[in-house]
This record gives sequence, C-alpha cells and structure tokens, in this order.
Amino acid sequence: MTQKIENVFVTEGVPEFTFVPPPNYNDILIDIRRPQKPVIIEGQSGSGKTTCVKKIIADLADGQRPIYYSVRSTHHQQLILELATTPKSGTFVIDDFHRLPQEIRDQLANIAKLAAEQANENSELPKLILIGINEIGSDLIQLVPDIAKRIGIHKINPGSKQDVDKLIRSGSEALNITIKNSNLIYEESRGDYWLTQQLCQQVCLMNNVTESLNTQQELVFELGELRLKVISRLKAHYYADIKEFCRGQRFRPSNDPYYKLLRAVSSQDKSVIDLNDLANTTLDARGSINNIKERRLTELFRTKPACARSFYYNVETKTFAIEDAALFYFLIVVITPLFIHIRVTIVTSAGENVVLV
Repeated sequence: MTQKIENVFVTEGVPEFTFVPPPNYNDILIDIRRPQKPVIIEGQSGSGKTTCVKKIIADLADGQRPIYYSVRSTHHQQLILELATTPKSGTFVIDDFHRLPQEIRDQLANIAKLAAEQANENSELPKLILIGINEIGSDLIQLVPDIAKRIGIHKINPGSKQDVDKLIRSGSEALNITIKNSNLIYEESRGDYWLTQQLCQQVCLMNNVTESLNTQQELVFELGELRLKVISRLKAHYYADIKEFCRGQRFRPSNDPYYKLLRAVSSQDKSVIDLNDLANTTLDARGSINNIKERRLTELFRTKPACARSFYYNVETKTFAIEDAALFYFLIVVITPLFIHIRVTIVTSAGENVVLV
C-alpha cells in the first residue's frame, strides 16, 4: 500500500508508523487506565507528552476514553472552569495545565486529591490527567502535600539517539528509503520528536519523495540547506510574534532586554528556564533579565496576546518557557549564532539589524 510522507513522518497528530514509546510508557498506561487515580505527565516541549497520552487514549476501549481539554482553546477553558467549580464523574485530560490561573489549578489539585482518596469508593469525582511543562508534579504536591502517594507523576524526556534512530528507521521502511548520514538528524534535533519528524519530512521533499517508492532509494542532504528549508517554512508563522516580543510593551530605542532574553534562552539546551538561574549564569544578559522579570514580562503578556500565545511566563516561580518545539528551533537557528549556512536579518527593538551568516 502506498504511504504518503505526511502520514509517515508526522508533524501534526499521532504518528501511525513512527511513534516511539518512552521508556515509562507502560507505567503511564496503567496509571491512565486505573480508575480515579490522578496522573501528571510533564516534560520539555517536543518530548512527546501529548502524543504519548493521545496514543494511549486511542488504544483504550471506547467507553474508557477520556475527554480531552486544551487550555489553549477558549471553549475548553470554560469547560475546565466548570469542571473545577462543579466537579462531575468521568475522566478528563487537561493539556497545558500550567497555563491555567493559579486559583483554578488549586481547585483542580484539591479535586485530584479527593478523587485519589476515594479511589476504592463509588466516587462521583473526576479522574484528572494533567499535562504540562516541567515540575507541575512538584508544584501540585506542594499545594496538596499528602497527595504524593496517591498520584501518578511521570516525566517524559527527549528521545535518546536509539529512540530517534528507531523513528527514522521505521519511517524509512514505510517509504522504502534510506537516509544517508541520518545521525546528523539526531544531532540537529537533540531528541526532539517533532523536529525529527519535520527534518525527515523535509529530507524527503528535497529528494522529490512524496510517497513510498517501488524501488528503494537512498536520500542525501546537506545540513545547511536542510536548516534553511525548515526555517523558511517556519518564518511566516513565527517571525511576527518574535518581533512583537523583541519590541517590548512600548517601543523605545533602548528597549532591547526582550531580545537579549530570547538570545539567552535560545542558547540553552532546554526550552523551560528559571530566569533567576539564567540571569546568574548569563552575564551579558543579567541586567536585562533582572530588569524585566518582576513586572514588565507579565505586563507584556497581558497587553500582547501574540506574545502570550508563543511564550509562557510565571512571575511567581520565574519560569519562562518556549512551549512550541518549532518556535524553539527557529530561535536557536535564527538568533543564536551557532550555524553558518543561513543568512537571516532580525530587526531588534533598538533598530539594530542583526545578521547571522
């Protein structure tokens, strides 16, 4: 049967051919299946949290499948609020839990605690499956300390080289191809599953492969060209939001701390950062970060929805996150001068043309 590349190397939805279960997949599976037991799934952007949960849900019997809510959906936000204020029986996935207001998170945490306590009774409380960035499990336990033994907390890490090799091999077999120097894809993606899928898909397109072949073919690519192709596809989606962030709340010639913050974050090996730690370890951006982390960042997100959509900040914990794996990759290549094959101009809020060659 002929397979299309977008159904093999998947950048949206749950992969059929290239899904790689995390090492703790079965632990997550049994906790999700267990009635009333609250479950927390946490991990970096691109680590496959949502994909893992959706894969498990898809494999459950129809009557066992949870209702899925995403905090990014305005409609779902209202349904989550109703669930927090008027709990009802059933199983519910709440994705991007960390983006909820603190009051709602507290209410849901207490519901999860009560549900766990009544796990062996005929409880009418919901079973909650919460998905979010790092440390929401720890935060929840701090809110409700005695919940630790009654809740399933699972961390999903980026894929290992073995995991990424398996993904590439599975996709290649489905398309009847081999990818030369596929080890470079792992070095580029650093275990990010979404980015691995995107890079593999682009390698196929660069070699004019759009569906599975009758005769096996070896695909070749040049890394600089591959980066340029991927970045070109992402620029239209992300450039405007990045520009808005870099300009700050009010445009001023000296208003470049936001650009310096993004440059510092994009030089890290993870997309969820404690700004206190980042300020202490990044000397050239320390003043800028300290200048905006207490009030100005929160106000920026309040007044510019595009910035709040693309970035996340918790002023209480000083956690700054780039939750979209595609955006993080775009920033790494465009803002951080680590690569030499792309020429991109970023206009900072100070009016400076930053050219990376």
